[in-house]
Amino acid sequence: MEKLTSRERVRLAISHQEPDRVPIDMVPMVQTYINLKNYLGIEIEEELNPGGWTTVPVHPLVMDRLGLDIVHVAPGKPKNWKPRTFPDGSVEDEWGVRRKVVWHGTGYYNEIVYQPLADATIDDLKDYPWPDPDDPGRVEGLEERVRKIYEETDYAIMARFGGSVNDGCWYMRGQEQWLMDYILNQDFVETMLDKMLEITLRINENCLRAAGKYIDILRLGGEDMGTQQNLLISPEMLRKIWFPRLKKLVQRTKEVFHEYNPNGKIMLHSCGAIYPIIEDLIDCGIDILDPIQPKAKGMDPYRLKAEFGDRLAFHGGICIQEVLPTYTPEEVVEVVKDKIRALAPGGGYILAPSHNVPEDSRPENLTAMCDAAREYGRYPLQL
Repeated sequence: MEKLTSRERVRLAISHQEPDRVPIDMVPMVQTYINLKNYLGIEIEEELNPGGWTTVPVHPLVMDRLGLDIVHVAPGKPKNWKPRTFPDGSVEDEWGVRRKVVWHGTGYYNEIVYQPLADATIDDLKDYPWPDPDDPGRVEGLEERVRKIYEETDYAIMARFGGSVNDGCWYMRGQEQWLMDYILNQDFVETMLDKMLEITLRINENCLRAAGKYIDILRLGGEDMGTQQNLLISPEMLRKIWFPRLKKLVQRTKEVFHEYNPNGKIMLHSCGAIYPIIEDLIDCGIDILDPIQPKAKGMDPYRLKAEFGDRLAFHGGICIQEVLPTYTPEEVVEVVKDKIRALAPGGGYILAPSHNVPEDSRPENLTAMCDAAREYGRYPLQL
């Protein structure tokens, strides 16, 4: 029998205490979710409205069957801006980035097909039509919506309000150009980062004032700093340009967050081989690191726990590249047991797939992952 509510379980785990069992989380893409419901035989009348990353919320019936512990919430849509659709089918977001549905197999992804600042100069940044962080639509109904989850369920609540800052720049600039800018055009990089930071901070602040008291974890926008083999940008360059701004983002956001929830935690998503900069992320004030990409160089979970586990909690760890799409359910169980051995002692671990879950992940493997976590993730650990 489960002894704690999901909210109690997650709060203990992210505070580096051992709850009754390891918490579980999952963010499926739309076709993944449909496949999973079909496999579980759960028929629910619900309208699926995939977000920009093609993810969808998980219905409580599915959450309870799998033992998921976290509900994910987002701000409302801006009222004073409307998306534009172009003849090629691409849709422009409020930053001016255009994405187009690209199918691969039975699922699709919204791929970036146009970057509005690809050829911009530093002077162009001054006159660009940036999003309004104070648009009332972002917070309209947010408090009521999140309070309803808080009062009517026992789930922990994870929010993502502002978007990506460094990654957001390359969405608008193009990744190759943005990486070259770090070397050849540093004034442009710093000016654009500062503008993105200003907007993102303001969105976070507005949304936290509306709903921060109900939130357990605030996830910052994804800031991917690694490939599977190395960092995208040298540690020296990150420390010179990006980390001072990331530290400002984390610390100022945390100040507002803690006005409403003194125990709230900040999570950062960064894929890839980021071991060399984890100490820097801790210095920036990150409380939880996601997604602990298993196939990335240097991201050994035993090593991460030994070196950083007293100062950093971990979220993720179950490989979406090989384990969930290609392993047998029995093999998935062994992977789950290994991740629990590595990351769960003393608390500080939320077991989850190592990214939003794509449609090639087998539903029987997702089910096996959750069932194994509930069986073998009980404290005191017996593995």
